[in-house]
Amino acid sequence: MKTIGDSMRNQSLKNSTTLAALALFAALTIVPTARAQIYGPWSAPVNLNNLTDSDGKPCSAVVNSLFNDTHPGISKDGLSLFFASTRPGGFGEYDLWVAQRDSLDDCWQTPVNLGPVVNSAGRDLAPNLSTDGHWLFFFSNGTGSNRPGSCGKGVVQELWVSHRDDKRNDLGWETPINLGCAINAVTNPTSGLLTDSAGPTFFDDGNGTLYLYFTRNTFPGDQAGFHIYVSTCASDLATCNTQGLWGPGTPVGAPGVYDLLNSPYRDTRTAIRRRDGLEMILSSKRPGSLASENLWVSTRATTQDQNWSNPVPINCDWLPTLPQYLDCLPHPPDVPHVNSDAFDGGPALSWDATELYFFTVDPTLYLTTKCQDSSVATCRHLYISKRTKLPD
Repeated sequence: MKTIGDSMRNQSLKNSTTLAALALFAALTIVPTARAQIYGPWSAPVNLNNLTDSDGKPCSAVVNSLFNDTHPGISKDGLSLFFASTRPGGFGEYDLWVAQRDSLDDCWQTPVNLGPVVNSAGRDLAPNLSTDGHWLFFFSNGTGSNRPGSCGKGVVQELWVSHRDDKRNDLGWETPINLGCAINAVTNPTSGLLTDSAGPTFFDDGNGTLYLYFTRNTFPGDQAGFHIYVSTCASDLATCNTQGLWGPGTPVGAPGVYDLLNSPYRDTRTAIRRRDGLEMILSSKRPGSLASENLWVSTRATTQDQNWSNPVPINCDWLPTLPQYLDCLPHPPDVPHVNSDAFDGGPALSWDATELYFFTVDPTLYLTTKCQDSSVATCRHLYISKRTKLPD
């Protein structure tokens, strides 16, 4: 039994976008999408407080709180769920927490704060584990003794990583390491402002190059300014993380134009199917889904390129081309909606890619608060959707 005790722009481009580039994006959206065919559709999402165990007995409603619970990350064995929360008992505005379960058939136990070694007095979000479970990537605007080497000195969000010797000890994390000033606090050559780096997603295809996908906002303070970047490192993971060897990062796709993955709109947190690296779930505000930022899916042919396909909203890939639907309608009765009419984001895939964890914003509070006030209750909650792997 594993327990805590045991396991211790549009505006984003600031009007530099030309009408020609927008026309190019519109043209790209009618390109047929390359879709993986080995999984069934995603199920209707379920709030993590409304789960049952393998015997059908309701689980205790302990994962989501009366505060913001957001940006999940799941361990390879599926027994540890990391996430960010503003619930009481933390050390800053957003803290990293972990919930555990004894097996895949058991209920999640009461979440525990990762403690003051990892968490800062600022915002600590978007936990993402390395494949071997020894490294925890996240982003933070924190400063102080547990944030040595900050490039932006708390002015912007930066990418950090913490190490643990025992991958089964969810409270054994060491002082976070800044991933370096090549990838963090990069200066926008146009505005002269430091840029935000957030939402890390680590991927290793075993071919010698390590990949770190993340979102960069070249206009801090403008939440529409995030787009998806990728950084690479050719050394082993420990050396990459401790020696600041991660590259500066480049936008995913063709440089200088709107590629298929990034759009003229907000494109942010990603999750990659780790077994083959050929599917990405992303959160995007591009038109074509529901009312707000929603979850989209993109695929690629090989891990050796960044030629991701034109994204489509989750469970809408049964349609051949993007312009043929609006709000995923008409929708087949046997294909559930995963996206809501509010804000769905922060995707995280289980190792076998049959479980999708994400947050959804309470629609009523979204309309009034935009979830920027951490004192507002029941704003972001964690959900899960499942699918079945089909025969090859």
